[in-house]
Order: sequence, then structure tokens, then C-alpha cells
Amino acid sequence: MDFTNDPTASEIIPNIRELQALFVDMDDTLVNYREAVVAGLDSVRERIPELQGTGVEEMEKDFRELLTQSLPRLYNKEISFRDDGRMRLGEVLRRHGWKSNGEEIIHYDNLFWSIFWKKRRLLHGAINVLRLCRDFEIPVAIITNGNPQIQFRTMIRLKLHDYVDIVLTPENIDEMKPSNTLFERAMAIFDVNPERVIMVGDSFSHDVMGAVNAGIIPVWFNNSREKRTHDVNTVEIASFMELLDKLQFNGGNK
Repeated sequence: MDFTNDPTASEIIPNIRELQALFVDMDDTLVNYREAVVAGLDSVRERIPELQGTGVEEMEKDFRELLTQSLPRLYNKEISFRDDGRMRLGEVLRRHGWKSNGEEIIHYDNLFWSIFWKKRRLLHGAINVLRLCRDFEIPVAIITNGNPQIQFRTMIRLKLHDYVDIVLTPENIDEMKPSNTLFERAMAIFDVNPERVIMVGDSFSHDVMGAVNAGIIPVWFNNSREKRTHDVNTVEIASFMELLDKLQFNGGNK
């Protein structure tokens, strides 16, 4: 399906009886991520006097930037999840004035992840869509650029294996979204028609454009009301309850 040339194509989400597969991003789409990171960083910041004047939003921005840089090493298993997280946290703290101490960073790292996992949760309405797919025997794939170890631990902690059939990361394919490779692998596994598949994700550049590249129906999870970065058609939702309505009633926008 060509979403750049067909102005009506993106307005059609198949009814649940016609849907052949649901693809969905993990972080800040199916499950909260930024909120959990901010909570973890804030708990650490409150315990370090040098950081009292530092905004936690600045720290989160640095943490996210460093993650982008370290993901290739994680995918190639050049560094462990724990070592990467500890190194990134230490670098963020040093950037904002903390005088590093080897023993203290272990304590702060443990504190960060303790709070992170306490705050990690499914976003509102996500479980309703997953249950609907399970009831209609629609296969579900999580397609994510995120840290594979965090994603698989999230699957276990939130008991998503009851609803999700496969999780694909660049660790499996060696290519990241918006490359169509991850999407095509999932479609091959499920043996589905791309015009009967939807991809739900919060990143326009990765999730929406990745879906467009693969010829499947893009659904932009835009609960923060961001502006589009590319001139292509897409279904836009602010919550999974909107998606639930579209799947159940008439299968499209009104």
C-alpha cells in the first residue's frame, strides 16, 4: 500500500475481523519509558547536593542521548545491560557536577533501576487492545529499537507473553527502524498481507516511516501532540482506547 500517493489509504484501519496482525512499539507506546527514567533520575538527583539546581529534564535528555550512542554496542553484545546503564548514569551525573566515586555509583545505579522498574507500566488502554487481539487470535509482534535486555525483562515483569507472540529488535536483524527489515521479518513469520497489518508507535521517524517503508498501515501514537516530521498520511491516535474503537466499530476513522 502506497501511503505517499493514496490520500485515503491511511484513513482505513481494518476491523478486528479483517486484521491479520498487530505490530507495536514498546517504549512510550505500549509501555511507559520516559516517565520511568525521569522518576529514577529524580530519585538519584535528590540525594546528591551538587545536583540540587539541575533540572531532571536536562538529565533525562542526556541519558537518552547516551543511550542512542550505546545501542549499537548493546546489540553487538560488546557491553552488558547493567554496565551500560551504570556508565550512562555516571556520565549524566558527572555532566551536571557530581564528583564521581566508584562505590557511590553502584548505589545510585541500584536506586535508579529500582525506581525505574517500580514505575514501568502498560499505558492506558494497551491491555484492552492486546486482549482483543488475543480473543480474535490476531498475532502480535513488538518491534522495537530499544535495549533488548530491558524489553525482554519488561515482557516478563508485565506478563506480556500471554499476549505477544514475538519481540523483534535490531539484535535479531542488524538493522533499526525505519528500515523495513524488522517489519518484513515479522510479516514473514506470521505469513500476513501487509495491507491487513497495522504498526502502532510513538516515533514518526522510526515507527510511522518504518511502516510506510514496509507497506503496512501506520498508526501514530501521538499522545504528546507532536508535529509530523514527514509529509505522509497516517492514522493518528492519542490513546489505545481510540485504537480499540477503530478496530471494533467499522474499522476506520469517521
